[in-house]
Amino acid sequence: MTLTQPEPTARKTDTNTLLALGVAAIAARHEELRKRDRLDDQNAVRRARAEALATFGQDAATALGEWLPSPEMPERMYQAFVELAPRTSLICTTPRFPSGTRSETVFEVLAYCGSCSSHSTTAVGSLAELAGALRTAGVR
Repeated sequence: MTLTQPEPTARKTDTNTLLALGVAAIAARHEELRKRDRLDDQNAVRRARAEALATFGQDAATALGEWLPSPEMPERMYQAFVELAPRTSLICTTPRFPSGTRSETVFEVLAYCGSCSSHSTTAVGSLAELAGALRTAGVR
């Protein structure tokens, strides 16, 4: 079997065309990633609201306020937070692919101390624990 080279074509793709194709491919991929990020943000907020409702009850879940997606989500997790008071937030972390048990969802109260520049986190699993963590954080 003899290998032969293909006949050269008279027409070559110019650099500008290749550059334009590359830029278009990058823009399409960037838009695809932005859509996925927006969907992740929506799912994080939706899951946090649902978990708060199941954990704390209707009245408390409504009183918590607006959930926002965390700017940095852990690997394979959704994370959203709600600001309860200045420098104090409730964070909900739940797996992207739950196994069906609610025990996988974690609520934490994150409190920053402005005077000592430190923070504390307290895991909470009930309305009473949430109230206790807020008292400990100095929220009245």
